[in-house]
Amino acid sequence: MSVMSKLKRAALATGTATLLAGTAVLATSGMASAATPHVFKLCAKGNYTAFASIPQQGGFATVLITPGHCQSLPVLSTTTYGDVWGLYNTGHHAKFLVGQVHFKAGAGWSGAAEGKTNSAHLVKLG
Repeated sequence: MSVMSKLKRAALATGTATLLAGTAVLATSGMASAATPHVFKLCAKGNYTAFASIPQQGGFATVLITPGHCQSLPVLSTTTYGDVWGLYNTGHHAKFLVGQVHFKAGAGWSGAAEGKTNSAHLVKLG
């Protein structure tokens, strides 16, 4: 393997480790706050578990977010969108679409999945 290949591999590994460490820190954020640049933050405020994915950002997704908690994801510099899903709180736990939000990564997005499973909706925070 050439020296250049080794340097590229080391840089990629360092960037991945930094991204994962940043995600772990962001995942502990509190309930309601204004948007932070390059961060997609979702809080679950309804009577159901929620999660989000950002398809244009490599398919990143939050873990399952139980009511009263939040999760954040880093986003790259571009205009993108996030899909927010809920899980029915019955035995089968099928998912349903709460909504889709379009935003600029440089501005970030902070919001909450609210309501009940039959009237779920998104609310922008901050």
